[in-house]
Amino acid sequence: MVNFFLKIVICLFAFHLSYSQDSIVVKSVVDTTSIKVGEQFSYNIIIESNSFQEINFPENFNFSPFTIADQFPVDTNYLKSKKIIRKKFNLTHFDEGSYLINPQELSIGKKIYLTEKIDIDVITIKVDTVSKRFFDIKEIKFADNPNSSIFKIIVSPILFLLGCLVLFLIYRSYKKLKSVEFIFQTPFEKAVLSLQEIEKSKLDNQKDLKEFYSRLIEIVKRYFEDDSIDPNAMESTSNQLINKLKLLKISEKINLSDNTINSLFEVLKNSDLVKFARLEIDQNTINSDQIKIKEIISSAKKSIPNNEQKDNEKRKQEEIKFLKKLKNKKIKYILSSALTVILTILSIVIFLLGIPKSIDSITFNSDKKLLNQDWVESVYTEFNLKLQSPDAFVRSSDSLSNNLNYISKDGSISLSLYVKTKTENQDILNELLDEFKKRDFKNIITKEEQVDIGNGNKANKVFGSFDDNNIKTKKNYNIIIFDFNNKLLLLEMIYEIDNNIQSQIIDKILTSLKFEK
Repeated sequence: MVNFFLKIVICLFAFHLSYSQDSIVVKSVVDTTSIKVGEQFSYNIIIESNSFQEINFPENFNFSPFTIADQFPVDTNYLKSKKIIRKKFNLTHFDEGSYLINPQELSIGKKIYLTEKIDIDVITIKVDTVSKRFFDIKEIKFADNPNSSIFKIIVSPILFLLGCLVLFLIYRSYKKLKSVEFIFQTPFEKAVLSLQEIEKSKLDNQKDLKEFYSRLIEIVKRYFEDDSIDPNAMESTSNQLINKLKLLKISEKINLSDNTINSLFEVLKNSDLVKFARLEIDQNTINSDQIKIKEIISSAKKSIPNNEQKDNEKRKQEEIKFLKKLKNKKIKYILSSALTVILTILSIVIFLLGIPKSIDSITFNSDKKLLNQDWVESVYTEFNLKLQSPDAFVRSSDSLSNNLNYISKDGSISLSLYVKTKTENQDILNELLDEFKKRDFKNIITKEEQVDIGNGNKANKVFGSFDDNNIKTKKNYNIIIFDFNNKLLLLEMIYEIDNNIQSQIIDKILTSLKFEK
């Protein structure tokens, strides 16, 4: 009998142990059951299991009528022998009312599990700010501009004078350039001038004599190269040069007499003796060799067919090169002058306006230009709301509307200031959302917070984003709501999303808000 009861206890214990090891708990948890319109809340699916069976979440979760604002990866933790799996979502909804989140279906192993139903209440915002006594619109005045200083007033004329000095130096160089004349010398004219120069040489010693004959032979060889008689004359030895001239005569390319070639050979021979054998030559021989070289160059010039025509053609080519070079230099002077003027003006503008405004003017960034320009400060509506804006608010052209509006030139920023009559049990947020929908704004995300504008004055700020179906783009919006007993004062600001400069413009407007007594 004892053995029988012992067997029953062991069986029950084994059954309990097996059940506890395979137990699975599926539940859903939210961080709140009451949200405001457009506010996000956290929804979690939590699975606790002692086993390691495969878990399959649905491909598409259905939280209708709620919208999934964000979805997070599956998070797995272990607590003692339990595995805890969590799937988190951020949900939101934009219509007031009480709604039900339906159970979500998922499979674990071969079994299907359902989460619990959860009730969520979506409520609207109650506007709770300050009340105040107000007066008529005051005159417009410009905000103070701190950019003027004595330093800028002094530096600007100095920069102007420096620019004028640089321009004067450029002009003086250009004037000298205009006085340059075209000078062309034929190879024959160059050779004659060079011979005239060496005639003045003093031959006091062997070194002077050696240098004289070197220059004399160089002149005749240079002439032969420049006038295309022998392109390699400068590199030729005396014998090589004579042999080439004889061959040119035989081929009738030049018409030099034998006497001329023999005279050149004698001068070359004397030159070699002076340079290599240190031969001392009398003055008569030196003078005779000079005369021979002149006659040789003159005869060579006459022996070249169409030499005058070739010289004229070369003169024209050189003149074209000269004029082109002169034109390029003039262009450089003009560009240098223009660059000097631009840099001078740019420097003065930077010192007078500051770097940000100057860059905006140059790059034509309309948003930066709007942010950095002189703003208008004025008082609006009977409530004496003072604010700064890029330009004054003007009354709407719609005769049925008393709105005061400002719209940037490109239409990317719009500001509107208007008064609404306050009624009992008024749902201002839903009124604003309905108005947005009438203006064809879709997918409206709404958040709200209270702001303090100083001196104990507080307002309710409704902000977020929407898709503007009129222009197919996404926009940010801020609406500042002031509560004055039986009236509401609203400042609506709509601007581009992900535009840092426009965000700075809106912040600057918000910072300037205050009530004038």
